[in-house]
Amino acid sequence: MRRSFGYLTKEGFRNIWTNRLMSIASIAVLLSCLIMIGSAFMVLMNIQQVIDDIEDMNVIVVYVQSDVDEAQTKFLGDELKSLANVASVQFVDKETAFKEQIDAMGTNADYFADAENVLPDTYKVTVEDMNKFDRTAEKISKLNGVDSIRDNKDVAMALSSIRSSVTYISIGIITLLMLVSLFIISNTVRITMFSRRLEISIMKSVGATNGFIRWPFVIEGILLGIISAFISLGAVWGVYEIVKKSITAMIGNIMGIGKSLLDFKDYALLLLVAFLAIGVLSGVVGSMVSIRRYLKEQGGVIDEDSEL
Repeated sequence: MRRSFGYLTKEGFRNIWTNRLMSIASIAVLLSCLIMIGSAFMVLMNIQQVIDDIEDMNVIVVYVQSDVDEAQTKFLGDELKSLANVASVQFVDKETAFKEQIDAMGTNADYFADAENVLPDTYKVTVEDMNKFDRTAEKISKLNGVDSIRDNKDVAMALSSIRSSVTYISIGIITLLMLVSLFIISNTVRITMFSRRLEISIMKSVGATNGFIRWPFVIEGILLGIISAFISLGAVWGVYEIVKKSITAMIGNIMGIGKSLLDFKDYALLLLVAFLAIGVLSGVVGSMVSIRRYLKEQGGVIDEDSEL
């Protein structure tokens, strides 16, 4: 039993080289699908990262009433931190805020050096869930000691809508590509079956079981999937680095987008595992389904002029 297993496995390796043109065709098809899946995944991750960074900058600015003392101001900060859906709270005293405004004026700062500081103490509140942005802002505005708030509600809602749309579209594209890859690989394997129909016919004629015939094709499918996975990872990595450099060169760090682009190395292992799973699954399922259907259709002896 062990010797048979070893022989059939060895045959699977040998068949890849013997039928190298069909093997290359199978790898090319699967490679195309995996590259598109990997590219779609990295685009999704980068869009999510950019949205996350923009959301982090989209805080609710809380202006403290001018007649509130230091103890009441501190108590207001504690209340803000205790609210649900609040990720962080940063206090900016009016002296620091005034200095930042003066520094931002650059060469015109000297004209306002002796100006009276009329800015209030403020809190910068970052929310966790942008879908609950409205409710959080409403709760903050009702707290004692709050003079007014400033928020970018419209931007927050737009970002939330964009996030949902991008997620659903990307998942749909990746799922569609996976189904397409399974379909194409299955048909590619069927073409391979047809090109080797005489070989299969001889094996059937001498009494080989379907399992004996099927196993080398399964090994081929696994190997082709593994080869495609590694080549796809390298291809996606190379293209991603080129595109990343181009985008950074074109837009620089506008709105922090240049810095937001992800490092591919952080996702390389995840993508490799996913590519191996998809590649091996496509190869095995495609081989199993195709050879089973082919053997069932052709029966015992396969005629030279039979069609798929």
